[in-house]
Amino acid sequence: MKQAAKQVFLPAAAMLLVISLIFLGTGAAITGTMPPWRDSVGNVNHTEKITGTYLVEQSASQEDTLLLFGSSELRTTENSTHPANFFAGKRAGFQVDLIGRGSCQSLIHALQIAASGEALGGKKVVLITSPQSYVKGGIAPDLFMANFSPQGYLELLADDTLSDEVKTYLSRRVAELLEEYQALPDAAPVDLSIAALAEHTADPTIVSTVRDALLAPYYGFSRWLFDLKDKVSVRELLAAGEDFPTPKESPVIDWAAEEKSAIAEGKAMSGNNDFWMLDDYYTTYIGSRLERQKDRDADLSYSVSKEYDDLRILFTICREKGIEPLFVHVPLHGKWSDYTGFTAGRRAEYYENVREIAAEYGVRTLDLTGHEYEEYFMCDTMHLGWKGWLAVDQALIDYYYDR
Repeated sequence: MKQAAKQVFLPAAAMLLVISLIFLGTGAAITGTMPPWRDSVGNVNHTEKITGTYLVEQSASQEDTLLLFGSSELRTTENSTHPANFFAGKRAGFQVDLIGRGSCQSLIHALQIAASGEALGGKKVVLITSPQSYVKGGIAPDLFMANFSPQGYLELLADDTLSDEVKTYLSRRVAELLEEYQALPDAAPVDLSIAALAEHTADPTIVSTVRDALLAPYYGFSRWLFDLKDKVSVRELLAAGEDFPTPKESPVIDWAAEEKSAIAEGKAMSGNNDFWMLDDYYTTYIGSRLERQKDRDADLSYSVSKEYDDLRILFTICREKGIEPLFVHVPLHGKWSDYTGFTAGRRAEYYENVREIAAEYGVRTLDLTGHEYEEYFMCDTMHLGWKGWLAVDQALIDYYYDR
């Protein structure tokens, strides 16, 4: 019997050892040959910055890079005042890194920053909020899933510097959104082990504690595997990138001239409508449907939303990470909102809700809400435009240099 056991056990153990050595060797080879960070990678809001952690960590390690966490407004690079264009070639002495895409709301950025370990500690970080995020239910489950990173979630749970309050809140939101997503028609399969972990962390029971202990080795291996996959996925991005030397002297910026140029560009790019929107955007999304948009938002309200608590936890995480962010409070398009029936009173209520939360956490805020009727401040119904981005650019310089 003992001889038979040896005949089974020893080959199995040897095979496990060989497999482990192969995995470890592969991981070491990949990690040891990663290309360095490239400045040009910062100019594009690559999906890998959301689904993984490596690019954000590498970006944060640069002394001349300012990280911008946002959502769909980051794609409006047709505007010359967009930070990726305005700061091209490190014009003001630093590079921007665009992190986020459509529907990357407060919860997604909270998960991202919580997963960053020590990388963002004490770093300068810009957070851009989007008014359309503050609907009653907050982020929709399908949009959450499109931007959720299981890797990031496992990383933040392993961070002993994060409070139980943060981990419990994030886990509760992850658990409820995964459950809501699974209930959707034609929902793709979700990782049930991640769902189980989120449920346990949010509300542990005796059964879930035992299950979590049994799955601990699996979660540990998953972290390692996610890290490896993340690095593989960004190798080509980094290898194909390029660097930009920092100018010896930053040129003096004539802001009056920049504004004049921004207005001229706005006029040239929005000539087919009375809302100062990009011609292509207006033609594609409004144009012949303009009459149907009249008073469509008469019942819309941002007075109550889960997004407010998600914003609070985002600020809490920044505080725990030693980050003093610049928070950009974006306005709605006043003229368009009036047309669609989202009244000035309801907009003002939303603005004040966000202001109070930022003030509660002592967050430095660029409040742009007073510009909602300004021509060329927005470039469509919801995104910053020529003059809007220019206001942000000026604030980024002041923030970067502690002015």
